[in-house]
Amino acid sequence: MSLFYTKPRLALFALAAAAFLMMGAGPRTAAAQCQLDASKSPVENDGTALVNFQDITKGSGASGVTVIEYFDPNCPHCKDFHQTMKKVVANHREDVRFVYKPFPLRRSSLPEVQALYVAAQSDKFGEMLEGQYARQSRSGISMSDLRAVASDIGMDPTVLTSRIQEGAYQSHILEQRKRAVSVGVDSTPTVLVNGHFVKTRTQQCLSTFIEQAQSGTLGASASK
Repeated sequence: MSLFYTKPRLALFALAAAAFLMMGAGPRTAAAQCQLDASKSPVENDGTALVNFQDITKGSGASGVTVIEYFDPNCPHCKDFHQTMKKVVANHREDVRFVYKPFPLRRSSLPEVQALYVAAQSDKFGEMLEGQYARQSRSGISMSDLRAVASDIGMDPTVLTSRIQEGAYQSHILEQRKRAVSVGVDSTPTVLVNGHFVKTRTQQCLSTFIEQAQSGTLGASASK
C-alpha cells in the first residue's frame, strides 16, 4: 500500500522540481537566445554617425543609448514589428533615444516617406505612420489615401499634397538611404542598438540589448 502511493508522490515531486528549474532558467535561456548580427560590423561612434538633425526621434539620450530603426511603410514585417517597437519605446523612452529612419525599398514608397517627414514637422509623425500602416500596400498607397490620413490626423491635406509634389525631403531621404546601404542596411526592418545590428528583434531581446548598452557590455556577449 505504501509503495502504491510512493511512486505517484515521487513522480509529482520530480515534475515539481523540473518546473522549478525551468522557471529559474527561463530568463537566462531567453537572454542567451538574443543575438546581434555578427555578419555586420558595428557602426562607428555607437551609431551616432548615422544620426542627423533632420531625423525623427523620440525619447532621451540621457544614458548614451541610441536605438535606430530603418523601416518602409509598405513593408509588412515593419508593420508587425511596429507593435513591438512601440512597447520598447514606452518602456525606455525616459533614458534612450529612438531614431526612426524611413528606408524606401521601392520608389513607390517615396511619397509616403515624404509625408512622414512633413507630418513630423507638425508633431504628427506617429499618427501619420499609424495611418499609413492601416492602409498598407506593397505597391504603395495612393495620394488620395495620404490626403485622407492627413485629414484624419488634423493636417491640411492640400498642404501635404503640395509639399510632396514640390519634392520635400526627397534629396534627404535618398541620401540617408545611400548612407544606410553603405553601412550594411539591406532590408527592413533593421534595428541598431548603439551601432550594433540586431538579429533577434523581440521586445525582451531589445530590452536586453539596451541594458547591455547602458552597462557598456553590448557586443561582448549576446546574453546577460
